[in-house]
Amino acid sequence: MSEKSIFSNLVRGTDGAFSAVYGPFLLQSALQPIFRERADGALDIAAFKGLVRASIGDTPRAPADFFRDVPGEERAAVDGLCRSLHILNAGPLAGPGTALIVNIQAGLHLTAHGMRQEIERLRLAAHEAGVVPQHIACEIRAHPDEAPEDLTLLSARLHEAGFSIAIDDYAGEDRDLERLERLQPQFVTFDTAWLRSFAENSAGLALLRVVVGQFAQKGIRAIVSGIEDQQTVALCREMGGPLMQGYLLARPELAPTGFAAAGGPSAGGVTPLENRIARHLRQFGKRRG
Repeated sequence: MSEKSIFSNLVRGTDGAFSAVYGPFLLQSALQPIFRERADGALDIAAFKGLVRASIGDTPRAPADFFRDVPGEERAAVDGLCRSLHILNAGPLAGPGTALIVNIQAGLHLTAHGMRQEIERLRLAAHEAGVVPQHIACEIRAHPDEAPEDLTLLSARLHEAGFSIAIDDYAGEDRDLERLERLQPQFVTFDTAWLRSFAENSAGLALLRVVVGQFAQKGIRAIVSGIEDQQTVALCREMGGPLMQGYLLARPELAPTGFAAAGGPSAGGVTPLENRIARHLRQFGKRRG
């Protein structure tokens, strides 16, 4: 299947959501909000994380299993197609300053031709969705088979085109500091195990506050993911208020989502966080059939 035919399978449903058919698979976007907490304890949506959902009929297929079924010569195009779905579906939710974080399989786009193709795909999807490229962050994950200089070049090309960069699993190690220097990200998600090990004592918490503050000075927004309990929320407050993502706050929701448009009335956060937890409110976590 050619790249052109893959993208011709983009479909917009009567509900406004985009999906795509690839072979026997239906591809859909699930979007999970990433929140910032206001001084009054209410939550605003600062960003969305795009997650692909693949299925055959009523049977879901894990993303890793789905991509294993994609022929090697088509993986770059299908990888780009998934990002396009997320961008198009996040467009209606994109208020001023709201970002979208999308994974990129960097190893599929490391040639000069591959980089040009992917950047053009991103530009086209951003234009169609009405999203400013700066508000789209491509999450580049470290892979042992990928040369650091190749990832640096990909990051530079994305920056030159106006897009942002995100990295995950930050644990303060030398390799993580090198990634910060090389990739110049705008979003950094902390490694959960590392975060909790540092949070066990006051000295560790003090260091985490310093890290979050240093990131902010460099224009980097720290993210704590996997939030499933109130203790982690309390830790975020102790750290100085990084962005928060997790099932306690909101589950991923298939497009079209019920999330309030950022910047609109409520913008994701009329209810103070403690009240939401205490009353088991999940208005941001309802999954549509």
